[in-house]
Amino acid sequence: MKPYWMLAPALCLSLAGCLGGGVKSSEDPTPNQNAQTQQPAAPSQPAAPSQPASSPAAQQPAYPGGATTVHFALKSGNQPVACGSKLTSIGTSLANAQLTEGMIYVHDVALINDQGQEVPLQLDQKNQWQFLNLALLDFAGGSCKQPNVDDNQPLDGSNSDVVGSAPAGRYTGLSFKVGVPISAKNAQGKEIGLNHQPAHSPPHPILGVYWLMWEWQSGHRFMRVDLAPDGGVKRQDGKSDPKWAFHLGSTDCKPDRDIVGGYRCGKPNRFKVLFDRFNPQSDRVVLDIQSLFSGNDITRDDSADFGCKSNVTDAECQPIFDRLGLRLNESQPGANDGGQPLNDGRNARVFRLEKIAS
Repeated sequence: MKPYWMLAPALCLSLAGCLGGGVKSSEDPTPNQNAQTQQPAAPSQPAAPSQPASSPAAQQPAYPGGATTVHFALKSGNQPVACGSKLTSIGTSLANAQLTEGMIYVHDVALINDQGQEVPLQLDQKNQWQFLNLALLDFAGGSCKQPNVDDNQPLDGSNSDVVGSAPAGRYTGLSFKVGVPISAKNAQGKEIGLNHQPAHSPPHPILGVYWLMWEWQSGHRFMRVDLAPDGGVKRQDGKSDPKWAFHLGSTDCKPDRDIVGGYRCGKPNRFKVLFDRFNPQSDRVVLDIQSLFSGNDITRDDSADFGCKSNVTDAECQPIFDRLGLRLNESQPGANDGGQPLNDGRNARVFRLEKIAS
């Protein structure tokens, strides 16, 4: 068994002002009147059994605490991709396609210690891609966007890292959630609405990216991966579209003045990803496009949208939601379990770990 990881302390640990400082998100609507005082960052949510004293995890060197970066990548199989990349063998028709968009929000990034507890990564608040406990990963970069078109306001460059700090401890795993939480507490303990904030007055630039806004649900697209297959997307009625687009976000949203953020969504469509073994010095998290679209034919679509926009009546959404581990619609009328994760986040099908050098 290889030894586990240990990182050196780094600058950001001593700069408390650049960190999120114990931010805590809400996946469920939080009544304004019940806003609570900020809780200090602490291990929570046991995710795995504790390790016996004789186990390799118990024998690993302790992590002294400090700056920690979790690396992500967007790939198609083993091919690294960026804006305009030519992809092959996509979907059931093994189509060739071009990547036209690739962005995802993640939050509640946490290291898992040898007691199975999730220790939140305190995100660097000076990083332009991060706000409170939320980070925007933009794999395609600014070149895929068209400034001044439809009020697009691209952030410069691209981003594939989540940067923060972790306390000293013994860590063996990683967890994070996909999506924008309804709200999160700042360092002063104030509840800040996140998902349902207007693009023209966002609390932070990463929440004001116009093409990630979802006006029909008054929220954000959590994941956007758009592909342009060779020959376009065809319908039986002869219509076509150049792109097959996947947009994930909360649906069935209705205004509710009694909760922070002002909206309540029947189908949250947020989910957790958990790896029991993770070394941030040598591992990175890969979102695999080939795996994401493996159950869909991106050259054909006879449903409501060209692609999947998280619509429960769209037949194209079922395969891709299955891949994500999300329940597309209610298991039965009245169950209220639509948009909920199907498991605890282990055994992810579209995310995997790989060595950074690969």
